[in-house]
Amino acid sequence: MVEPENGRTLLLFPILRRLLMLAAFLAIPLVAGELVARKLIGDALAHAVSARIGVSPKIGFGSTPLLAQIVRGKLDAVSVSAAGARIDGLPPLTLSGTLRDVHLSAVTSLQGAIGSLSVEAKLPAAGVRELLATPACIDSLPHGLLATLTRNPRVVLFPGRIDLLPPHGRAAEVRLRPYASRTSIRFEISGLELAGVPVSATALAAARQGTSCSRALSDLPFGVSLVSASARAGALGLGFAGRDASFSALG
Repeated sequence: MVEPENGRTLLLFPILRRLLMLAAFLAIPLVAGELVARKLIGDALAHAVSARIGVSPKIGFGSTPLLAQIVRGKLDAVSVSAAGARIDGLPPLTLSGTLRDVHLSAVTSLQGAIGSLSVEAKLPAAGVRELLATPACIDSLPHGLLATLTRNPRVVLFPGRIDLLPPHGRAAEVRLRPYASRTSIRFEISGLELAGVPVSATALAAARQGTSCSRALSDLPFGVSLVSASARAGALGLGFAGRDASFSALG
């Protein structure tokens, strides 16, 4: 004879099974809605960003359900990454960024505003050489130094400095320190060497006075500004930040 308690337990199994099946059935529309929302909003943001950087980026929303964020009227954080991006005439960049407090002012037309955004970009040595290969920069170096370096020097990036070297060897060396102005990237000559010997302070001052190594930035996307520039191993790192930008599916 089955004990009453055991009998009630056995009766609960079919009920629990039905409840689980019902929960799974009800979850299907939510999962489908989540996927559709990620697709639509992801495409809108990707289109808006690609219109400004020239390549299609990858968009990420993290693990928080997107539908719950839409109900609140904003997305907490959206990640963006792209390779080969072109912004404001700069050589191709690799970039990654975060958009925060993304408000959806019109979900149906996929329009909205970005509360704040931060972007980190990397420019390889070839791109740095392109920035420096101007009449006011490399071409304005002292004649003897330029003759050794040539107008197509090697560019080597170390943490904290950029070295310009001849195509072969180290018969001459120009050291540059990058830094950020709000509207430009600037490079200051921090050292000069010929045949491994530092030039005099007077010659260094004259080289600084005679050159202007910079790139103006007047049309950055989403109204961001350049906030940092630093030499890293193998790349120039650039940091951008901005607030209160708008977007739409039309870019």
